[in-house]
Amino acid sequence: MSSTKVNGVRTMDDAFAEMLASDSNTAGVSDALRRNSPLPPGPSLVPVARYIDRHYHELEKKKLWSRVWQMAAHEDDFAEVGDVVPYDIADKSYLVVRTGEDEYKAYYNACLHRGRKLREVRARGLDELRCAFHGWTWNLDGSLKQVPCSYDFAGMDREEESLPEVKVERWGRFLFVNPDPNATPLAEHLGDLGTHFEILPYEKRFKQAHVAKVIRANWKTVQDAFMESYHVLMTHPQILTGGAHDLCTKYDAFENYSRAIRCGALETEGLPDWEPIADEDGMTCLRHPLNGWIYRRVSEGVVEVTTPKGLTGKFTEDADWLEGELRDANPHMCLWAAGCQLAPGGPQPRARDLKIPDSIKEQFGDDVPPRVVQSEMQRQMLADVIPSIASDIPDVELHSSIFFTVFPNWHPWGSFNMINYRFRPNGDNHEECIMECMFMAPIPENGEYEPVREIHWLGIDEDWTNAPELGMLAKIFNQDLRNLPFVFQGQKATQRENLRLGDYNELKLRHFHELYGKWVDDEEVIREIK
Repeated sequence: MSSTKVNGVRTMDDAFAEMLASDSNTAGVSDALRRNSPLPPGPSLVPVARYIDRHYHELEKKKLWSRVWQMAAHEDDFAEVGDVVPYDIADKSYLVVRTGEDEYKAYYNACLHRGRKLREVRARGLDELRCAFHGWTWNLDGSLKQVPCSYDFAGMDREEESLPEVKVERWGRFLFVNPDPNATPLAEHLGDLGTHFEILPYEKRFKQAHVAKVIRANWKTVQDAFMESYHVLMTHPQILTGGAHDLCTKYDAFENYSRAIRCGALETEGLPDWEPIADEDGMTCLRHPLNGWIYRRVSEGVVEVTTPKGLTGKFTEDADWLEGELRDANPHMCLWAAGCQLAPGGPQPRARDLKIPDSIKEQFGDDVPPRVVQSEMQRQMLADVIPSIASDIPDVELHSSIFFTVFPNWHPWGSFNMINYRFRPNGDNHEECIMECMFMAPIPENGEYEPVREIHWLGIDEDWTNAPELGMLAKIFNQDLRNLPFVFQGQKATQRENLRLGDYNELKLRHFHELYGKWVDDEEVIREIK
């Protein structure tokens, strides 16, 4: 299989279609998976100022966050009526409140007396919203309940003192808010997003984990890194499999969302077949799949690197040279091998090294492709949780990483990958952002599950592996964060006015910035910046 060109842009469409045709459950392949929607070729030039200039942060406050639908909370955050979740975005704050058994409202998070935030943290089981400053109090439905020394406010109309509401709507048990009273319905903003989750809709998922951390970079700088697979070659080489390289991700752009499917469809262009390493465990000893260099942890924070030609050197986890004739090494591989040794599930075998269970051999034969083996093993595990639909799941939804970006800042993953991301400014600081990762797991058909209702906050300098609920993903985040503050610093240092995005591998970024320009760009402000 090979890539093809559409309107002058190389795509994965034909190779992906061939892969779907060979799926062991072609009947389960949805129409949404068969859709092709690449963007026309660039050039796509993104102003560096969008990331680093305060003017753009102010424009976002005025033209984006005050007008666009944004995911603010999830039903699992609310165990009972009276639960309250603040949602902060830039310098604004809103309260999402469960006001009834199946009813939610959102209010501006400010007392109508002197403006103090009504709640700065989550609350459980309230029967009122009381300001901690002077005690003004509102009922959960927003109506004014009590004003201490009310005689001092002669002529006050109590009806006019109800808490101002913000639009709130639901999709897939997520709660979205929009401060714009004239906003179009959420369904119009999301369009046909739901068609991509027909087998397991988000209505049938619960929040299994929620971890957040402040990053020293603009929210768009960080978000960009989680929208493409192009960086995997250099930043996450340890997760590459026999067919996974930069051309093995299919990209599509729809109206207000985009999609990537990292699928390994170009198997005939696989990676070199290196000799096995006796002590390879995928964590403290592993081989770079592209150049064959071996990274082996030899002591606390020290990695020995050996090339296929026998050159060696020792490095710190930050790839600082310590000794030896080899003077340079991949910092992400050093970090992986020498860093915190979180390894849920033990070593991570390559797809081609998987041992095929006899039951799968009996079903598919001895020459079953690795993707079918992986898929069937996952299918069998899911049968314990969602038995009525497990057999309907096609291979592509089990072995591929399918990830979406919903404008402006929500990233739900498809199929049976649990990841969801949200990126937003850290308060009114445009040089920092909050990165959140949620795991949305299938609700067991027996109805027995306990959702996470609180956010696990990591310190700004805390290691991601201090959130063990993220499993192996925490170590991958450490590799990403090895780049991102330096990306932001480089954006400040560059002489260029624009960043150039690739036509296909960075299609999702191109799509986001096209939408961003329509929502945010202001010619007068742009002239002022220049």
